[in-house]
Amino acid sequence: MAAVGKVLIVGGGPAGLCTATVLNKRGIDAEIVEINEELRPLGSGLTMMGPTLRALRMVDEEALERCIREGTGHAALHFGTGDGQIVQRVEMPPSAGLEYPGGFGIMRPVLWGLLAETAQKAGTRIRLSTTVTAIAQRADGVEVSLSDGSRATYDLLVGADGLHSNVRELAFPDAPGPFLTGQTVWRAVVPRPTEFSDDMAMYYGPRNKAGCNPVSDEEMYIFVVENTPEVTRPPREEWPALIRALLAEYGGVIAWARERMTDPEKIDRRPLQAILLPSPWYRGRVLLIGDAAHATTPHLAMGAGIAIEDAVVLGEVLDSHADLGSALAEFMDRRAERCRLVVENSLQLGEWEKHPDDPEADPAGLTDTSFAALAAPI
Repeated sequence: MAAVGKVLIVGGGPAGLCTATVLNKRGIDAEIVEINEELRPLGSGLTMMGPTLRALRMVDEEALERCIREGTGHAALHFGTGDGQIVQRVEMPPSAGLEYPGGFGIMRPVLWGLLAETAQKAGTRIRLSTTVTAIAQRADGVEVSLSDGSRATYDLLVGADGLHSNVRELAFPDAPGPFLTGQTVWRAVVPRPTEFSDDMAMYYGPRNKAGCNPVSDEEMYIFVVENTPEVTRPPREEWPALIRALLAEYGGVIAWARERMTDPEKIDRRPLQAILLPSPWYRGRVLLIGDAAHATTPHLAMGAGIAIEDAVVLGEVLDSHADLGSALAEFMDRRAERCRLVVENSLQLGEWEKHPDDPEADPAGLTDTSFAALAAPI
């Protein structure tokens, strides 16, 4: 008998949608409330590593197949110089199976859309423009008040509501909040040259790091990481000129793409933040997962991956334990160290980018070591 029968999930991103899919497929009644008016996010492309594809396959194999059809697979990550010369290649282990790529690029709205369809197909009810306003824990349940005026009792409340989690604020008022890392990432969607390979590539220039990730046969996104000790908010109409200036010293494919960055609506700019809550991520019948518990920077492209893994593991432990406390304890045993590795190694990669003269810097080596560790079963 499962540890719970009725679950409320707050947040309609990958963590929440995949958790709802997994639980409903296991016969646990799970519903979602999402604060926004729609599920499709703003932003550009998203890169997923092999472990993310493996986790998605465990959520729903049809969803993974749709991802493969609608995005672009990667076999390796290339490291290059600012003039476009490739100097190192790191293979991406095909963790999802030999028939699947080791990495993957897809547009964010496409992924969110197919995850929402998969959750609804599994029987998930999704209420938009709704979030939690109050939580009252009891021995036999957790009473949740919502912004639409309704109130109900659940066996478990899952906070999958992101970096600035409302559930974390209510249930973990003493928890540390997210912190700025001193970097900002820019992403711009541009046409993909016909001769450009399906693989990812990162180039290290004199001031910053840039890269390109194909997301379809027709498009790719270029990213550049800017060191920003202080947060700035330039007007959006200035973004094309600003990102082109950041990429001014690059040659090769980055230079080709730079001249095509003219539409501010195809550019995304975000100061990087992170958080890693101390274990455990649960109190009573409230559990935090995904970015609410362990938001990472994009340096290992595993933020969505560890969120989807949370969903898979939560489904397994709730289904295999009759006692909720035992289930959540096993969840932490299986998730804490793996998520710590992703967050801390990603932050280290960012520190090396801010201090390129560090004699200990080995971004390719740490990336390779991280990929190897993450290829292990969850």
